[in-house]
Amino acid sequence: MEYLAERDIHHDLVVIKINRTYYDGMSAAALYDYTRGIWKRKIESVSVADYALSVVYGIVVEVYKIDHWMPASETKFTARKVDPKKAAERIAFVGSVAEESVRKRYIGKSVANLYKYGDANPVRVFLK
Repeated sequence: MEYLAERDIHHDLVVIKINRTYYDGMSAAALYDYTRGIWKRKIESVSVADYALSVVYGIVVEVYKIDHWMPASETKFTARKVDPKKAAERIAFVGSVAEESVRKRYIGKSVANLYKYGDANPVRVFLK
């Protein structure tokens, strides 16, 4: 297993762990929807990131280019149901699958070493 070290980060990233919502056979649309939101964070804390890494049990499974962040209640999810009350207090990003050169840099690598044992926060920012 190849681990991603902080020195290997060449982009401003938000790493998003989706362990609780991931399932085998998940469609690309569902993976995108569950990665992009809904997160209990302030937009300012993640808006520096250009890319989002979708992480399942420590392994990067997809990379998204972030266009912008917004209140989750103001965006449409196509592959999941979202409770409007919960969404009102949370954020989501809008974006698309990253270009291949960026995806190759991160997909399949483990980010487990970037977290302290027991760190339960599913959303974390790493700057280049």
